[in-house]
Amino acid sequence: MGIVSNQPISVETLTISRDTLSHRGPDDSGHWVSPSGRAALAHTRLSILDLSSAGRQPLLNAQASLVISYNGEVYNFLALRRELQGFGHVFRTDTDTEVVLAAYDQWGSDCVRRFRGMFAFAIWDERKQELFLARDRLGIKPLYYYHDGTTFVFASELKAIERISSLTLTVDETALYDFLTYMYIPAPKTPYTQVKKVLPAHSITLSSGRLTTQCYWDVAFSDQGGPKTEQEAVEGVSHLLRDAVKSHLIADVPVGCLLSGGVDSSGVTAIAQGLVEHPLQTFSIGFDVESQNETRYAREVATKYNTQHTEHIVSAGRAKELLRDLPGIYDEPFGDSSAIPTFEVCELAKKSVTVALSGDGGDEVFGGYTWYERHRIRRPFPHLPEILRQFLPFAIDRSALSRLPKIPGIVNRIRSPIERHVLLVGGFSKGQKAHVLTPEVARRYRDYDDYWYFKAHWQRELPLVSRLQYLDLHTYLPDDILTKVDRASMAHGLELRPPLIDHRLVEFVASVPEKIRVPPGRLKHLLKMALRGILPSSILERPKQGFSVPLAVWAEELRLPSTNNNWSGTVGQGWLTHVLRTWERAHNFGGHTKLLSTRSLDGSIAP
Repeated sequence: MGIVSNQPISVETLTISRDTLSHRGPDDSGHWVSPSGRAALAHTRLSILDLSSAGRQPLLNAQASLVISYNGEVYNFLALRRELQGFGHVFRTDTDTEVVLAAYDQWGSDCVRRFRGMFAFAIWDERKQELFLARDRLGIKPLYYYHDGTTFVFASELKAIERISSLTLTVDETALYDFLTYMYIPAPKTPYTQVKKVLPAHSITLSSGRLTTQCYWDVAFSDQGGPKTEQEAVEGVSHLLRDAVKSHLIADVPVGCLLSGGVDSSGVTAIAQGLVEHPLQTFSIGFDVESQNETRYAREVATKYNTQHTEHIVSAGRAKELLRDLPGIYDEPFGDSSAIPTFEVCELAKKSVTVALSGDGGDEVFGGYTWYERHRIRRPFPHLPEILRQFLPFAIDRSALSRLPKIPGIVNRIRSPIERHVLLVGGFSKGQKAHVLTPEVARRYRDYDDYWYFKAHWQRELPLVSRLQYLDLHTYLPDDILTKVDRASMAHGLELRPPLIDHRLVEFVASVPEKIRVPPGRLKHLLKMALRGILPSSILERPKQGFSVPLAVWAEELRLPSTNNNWSGTVGQGWLTHVLRTWERAHNFGGHTKLLSTRSLDGSIAP
């Protein structure tokens, strides 16, 4: 984290803010204040590469003209280091941090285009009196910033910014309203008007009080220029997948794998085990509800590849305990209930390793979500005027008709594809929100564009599944999946690495024609073909289950609303109202303005 300000910077304030992030870096901490007094950087370190004190941060270059605070891993740092040595750079450590700093010195803001990995970093240039921030392409590592024209503060988590009492923070009610639509607060929004998220694949330069933002990468789905046959595509994926896993194993500390028993994590585990000489340590989480317990599949993979396997069962009672911790872990409303088992499996893994590989991102990259097929099968009624698509679902969602047996299915055929996607992912439609919001709030948002975020990433020119994959890669992946695993892992000081979203692999898969990548009825086809001969057919061919929490079974013990409640929602949507109310109370929001109607909380758990 760090501060740039026209006002004197308090070292005490800086270190207090830094220490709120000690869970992210429990091994060391440090701070630096510029000679000009305008900038200060602070850091908590999780030691992964070069465990010596030489790797401490903030790290200065030899001339003390540049200083960096950096979170993440650049996997091609050794190749970049050799290239930079050819330009005359001399290195004092064996860290990728110093390589990132030298790369900025050599190539300026374009350095990010050369990095392969996950990162969020800030570099202060004392000569130019400029701050440079950057976030990795897919948004694996988080980065927040506060700017009021006089003071600029950045941090990996919101809590570090909240801790600075001199900052003015006002709640952005639109962000909380958006949460009910998307299950998360969509970027660049946060719960506070003055705080924003740096977008994935973006950099920001602060110079003379002005911010300049640049997008340096995007994924291009195209049937042109890529492999033309399935064999070429499978060979390309096989090579890039092995290369990605190999690069993600680089560390000076123990590395393991999170193993759910699904195709993604099983494939990563199998490839990783083939690249090391010792048995990998693997970790899995199950539930006390047998129908949603995948531990037997994880055990099968662990046995086949002779890993040192550990598993743990999460009960409804344990889930209930963790519910109250979520606002403190995520800092903002976060509606993915699989945060609970993710938190538990990270805690389990940290007892044995410091780094773990995961299968996150496989569904977005290879087309594995069931909602892709549901979009294909249930196309909207053709030739229906747009005005009816907007008005009819809204009117029916608000009425008692929505509780009739066949009505929801018919209404979903009428909805726009974007509204249907909101519901498939698990959020509320605009009409459904009328049942959970106070009448005053519902009136205030009558003309609000609820689906602005998905519309911003809706590429109409792409084929259907490619369009949905592009959307999910830019929204659901960074704002839900990667946020979930970052906070859950770093809460325990565990570094989680997702090789399936190595950007070179993502670019290649996107270049494969959709009919080869995801043929109708064959989700994640390309990845499964690449893993044939590596994974057993019992893993490759079993139906997708997902890392979902048995909310419907646990609903009574967690005291969540049921589908028979007095509003047209699901248990999952009842969960969202609980999460929002819990966050409101934890942050003392709601005293002067209350979003949720009391009827939406009937039967919900008391914070």
